[in-house]
Amino acid sequence: MCALIDAKTGLWSIWWFDPRNLVVDPPVQGGFKDGVGSFECDDTLNGKPIKVRYRWTEITANSAHWDQAFSPDGGATWEVNWRMDFRRAGT
Repeated sequence: MCALIDAKTGLWSIWWFDPRNLVVDPPVQGGFKDGVGSFECDDTLNGKPIKVRYRWTEITANSAHWDQAFSPDGGATWEVNWRMDFRRAGT
């Protein structure tokens, strides 16, 4: 994974990279507001258009929650397909 932030706009771009297939997925783009990070992009899944969203929530000094969701209907509904909870070591 690679993440960059545009210092002028504050917009983040995050890419997943698969070195096995030399594939770079389109970046999700977004930022943080009111303690929630939301990042989206348009992509394809099995040849059909789909929206991808990453969200960072429940952010504290020692933990955070991340999820990935897909939307086949332009963002009207989202299906979360991956969740991760992070905790700082030793806490």
